[in-house]
Amino acid sequence: MHPTIARFLDLSTAVATLEKLESETTLDADESALITAAAAHPGSRKAVLASKGKKKPSPEAEQHLILLATRAAARRLAVDPRLGPRIDTARAALEKAGASAEEADGLITQTVLEEAFGYAEDPDTFDADFLAETLESLPHLAVVDQETIDAWLEDFARAGDDGQRALRLKVAEEVLQAAWSDGPQPITPEHIDEALEELGDSVAASEFALAARTVEQLLAFLLTRHVIGRERLGRLSHLVETAASAGADPLEPDEAEDPEDDEAP
Repeated sequence: MHPTIARFLDLSTAVATLEKLESETTLDADESALITAAAAHPGSRKAVLASKGKKKPSPEAEQHLILLATRAAARRLAVDPRLGPRIDTARAALEKAGASAEEADGLITQTVLEEAFGYAEDPDTFDADFLAETLESLPHLAVVDQETIDAWLEDFARAGDDGQRALRLKVAEEVLQAAWSDGPQPITPEHIDEALEELGDSVAASEFALAARTVEQLLAFLLTRHVIGRERLGRLSHLVETAASAGADPLEPDEAEDPEDDEAP
């Protein structure tokens, strides 16, 4: 995760910073970013300050703390020599596509949050390469509309053997419904888990491994459309491969009557 997030996940540090004034000359760049983020989100600021003196914030206050820390990190990244220009490009593309400034900032903040908490990689390490890749995908995602999705569904379905077209179409529909029901955004492990669960419920157990491999093929297809990058492809493909292996394992004798064993994890 970004060092600014790590710094302000400590409740006492965050509270002490939020109690400072923006005009104080002793503010460092991280502190200034947190205070500015809090000024734009007074409800979050209030929730965090209400936890002053506690060893641990309530779950609700903890969520506000994470969001403020992430928004502060996004502000720091906006002036980063490498990532700042990518953020500017992504924001401009999103706004050109019709997103409000608030919506664009929210999606950019979401990418920073995902890098910090979305994967099992070492949270003490900030993966700037992965975040850069995600930011580069946002301008491509910004121009995806229903017409584009329909064309991609048809292209992906037709790219397979005649006997697999129905399955390819179903897999693509399940993945894109899980990921893009609220609009195109970076595809996450949660989206893949949801799609695999739906596929596990709707295809025969003997077809699940093939359906999972088809999910991988869809992800590779989306790579060519620039809406996911190679690092994301690798991470999501590993998740799918794990699910496919689990789904392909033979049942133990005492598990043969349990229908849940035929479902995706």
